Amino acid sequence: MRRMVFDEDSKIARKVQRGDRQAFEALLVKFERPVFSFIYHFFQDRALSEDLTQETFLRAYRFIDSFRPKERFSTWLFSIAKNICIDELRRLRKGRTVDIEAVDPDILVSDGRRGDDPQLASILAQQGEILRQVLTRLPEKYRTSIILFYFNELSYEEIAAVMRISLSNTKILLFRGKRMLLDLYRDESGGDV
Repeated sequence: MRRMVFDEDSKIARKVQRGDRQAFEALLVKFERPVFSFIYHFFQDRALSEDLTQETFLRAYRFIDSFRPKERFSTWLFSIAKNICIDELRRLRKGRTVDIEAVDPDILVSDGRRGDDPQLASILAQQGEILRQVLTRLPEKYRTSIILFYFNELSYEEIAAVMRISLSNTKILLFRGKRMLLDLYRDESGGDV
């Protein structure tokens, strides 16, 4: 019985499973920048993000046989990147703090999927530094979901697959994460939004 393949990237991944190294190169070219961007939003450290991006692809190649063609390759790859980020965050917490700087607050407030008050968007854009600081204080799972949704523009379904949680839990996680972000922002800025 033939296995169904979900998308074009999954077809290419099947070729990699059969030993086609050039197919892996094609996936690397396509996904290197999005994976780097995802990781960079966690750490704001170019060198570290490059290293972790490389580690993501090394693990993807090493464990390509665990990829199931019925799922999206991008979801599987971002799951690997997410796990590497979590491992690195744990390692860094033992020795130093993680600082996420230069997060563009416009991305968090100007996405068409949100119906926030334009005044709130303006305030958050003006207070970008505060927003960057409070984003670093969110627990991993909330920060991950927000980064995947706003920076990598993954759908709720894709985030659920990356984080290995249900669709309803994904929606709850994003809702709570945005609420926590707003509450932390209010505390930090000393005012109401």
